[in-house]
Amino acid sequence: MSAIPKEVTTASGKKLELRELDPGDMLDLIEVAGSAMQSASAGAWMGYAQMICSVDAIDGVPVEMPATKEQVKQVARRIGNDGIVALQAVFYPPKKPDAPEQPGTSGVDMETAKN
Repeated sequence: MSAIPKEVTTASGKKLELRELDPGDMLDLIEVAGSAMQSASAGAWMGYAQMICSVDAIDGVPVEMPATKEQVKQVARRIGNDGIVALQAVFYPPKKPDAPEQPGTSGVDMETAKN
């Protein structure tokens, strides 16, 4: 992942301080995920949780790295819907019209995914 900004501001004005998760953090997050890693939605859960766990402070109030799935949910609720939208813009920016297509997004792969 490329470097993320130190802070983002949500549409409602909430300030989210960010940090890039290191490999140890990612291992902790995988452990927190537990049974979620066995489901078909494991990739989506991890991507969403990674965004949430990158929040280091909300409006200057420190956020500890969650140690359970329930704590991940609690942080997500503190971040709020507009916070998630702001994080998605950082972690999954819209594709530029002239950007080359990423591997794995060819028409053939998309057809397979539809089935």
